[in-house]
Amino acid sequence: MPETWTERARKATEPMWEKIFNHPFLKELEDGTLPDEKLQYYFEQNLPYIDAVVRCRCLAAGKATSEEVRDFFLDPAPVIVGELRHQQNMVRDLGGRTDATLSPTAHGYTRHLLTLAWSREPVEYFGAFLPCPWTYDEIGYRIKGKLKKESHKSWWEFYLSQEHHDMISRYRGMVDRLAADLTPDRQEAMIENFRTTLRYEYRFWQMAYTRETWEI
Repeated sequence: MPETWTERARKATEPMWEKIFNHPFLKELEDGTLPDEKLQYYFEQNLPYIDAVVRCRCLAAGKATSEEVRDFFLDPAPVIVGELRHQQNMVRDLGGRTDATLSPTAHGYTRHLLTLAWSREPVEYFGAFLPCPWTYDEIGYRIKGKLKKESHKSWWEFYLSQEHHDMISRYRGMVDRLAADLTPDRQEAMIENFRTTLRYEYRFWQMAYTRETWEI
């Protein structure tokens, strides 16, 4: 049986996944030593990121040429908005701000996704976005039952759930089916965008760990 597009994309970027899984932010999250100020910074930056994701999905849905693809983009919107509200509450609980200035990494990452949602076909945007929920899903498998702080458990409850695992399976299946109709060159271009998003995923953890700021 031939490899699917998502299988090829994963194989082409495997070393990058391992770097993400071994990032000190996640290692300290797992052993309960992650400082609250780093977690607070993560949430402050993740709020505008999730907001951008909601906007991207609306753009992609508006460009869909079939009801199936349109509904595919709109279906999880309530779940994503619910996660946004959850993280807004966590920011407040940690004493953070819900209107913090975007860091360089968060600014670049959101613009990367928004540009693809605006300028490319829906499948190309969603193939590029896939590393975000897919890496969280796999991190969830790795840290399940290991988190020590209640606030960390609350944050990861959704990503550890069977609902999230099933959602990733559906996402991958839809992207694979739509990507199969594209030319080899466009499939390769999608893998390059997938790779760029993985780089941003790594940088997002690094951004939060170092509490990145603008140099000027």
